[in-house]
Amino acid sequence: MLHTTLSLLKREGACSGRYKVLVKALGRRYGENTPILLVKILETNGLLDTLWALRAVPGEQIEWRDKLARLLACDYALHVLYIFEQCYPEDKRPRQTIEISRRYANGNATREELDAAWVAAWAAAAAAAWAAAWAAGAAAWAAAGTAEAAAAGA
Repeated sequence: MLHTTLSLLKREGACSGRYKVLVKALGRRYGENTPILLVKILETNGLLDTLWALRAVPGEQIEWRDKLARLLACDYALHVLYIFEQCYPEDKRPRQTIEISRRYANGNATREELDAAWVAAWAAAAAAAWAAAWAAGAAAWAAAGTAEAAAAGA
C-alpha cells in the first residue's frame, strides 16, 4: 500500500499547520521514518491532505503513485465530462483523452498517443473557451443595445 513518512512530508514542504494535525493524530508511536499509510492520512486529515501527500511517497512507490494519480484524474474528469458534452455533443476529444490516459496508466497506450490526446483535449478546451467568450460578448452587446433602445425611448 502507498505510504509516506513524516520526514518525506517535511522534505516535500508540507504545510506546517496540517503537518501538526497529522502528528497529533498519529501520536508518539510514529517516528520520522515510520511508514504512514495514505489511508491513515485520509482518516486523520482528509482527502486534500491525502492527495497532497501523494507527492511524498518513497522512490520505489513513484510508479504506482503515478498510476493511481492518473486513474483518479480520469475518474474525476469523467464525473464532469457531461457538462462539456451537453454543450459540445459532437466533440469526442475530451472523452478520448480520458480513455487514452486510462489506457496509458494501465500500460496499454504509448506516450505518443498520450501526448497527441493531450494536444487534442487542449484544442477542445480552447474552442470551448472561445465559444463561451464569444457568447458572453454577444450577450453584452445585446444588453448594451437594449439599454440604448430603452434610453432612447424614455
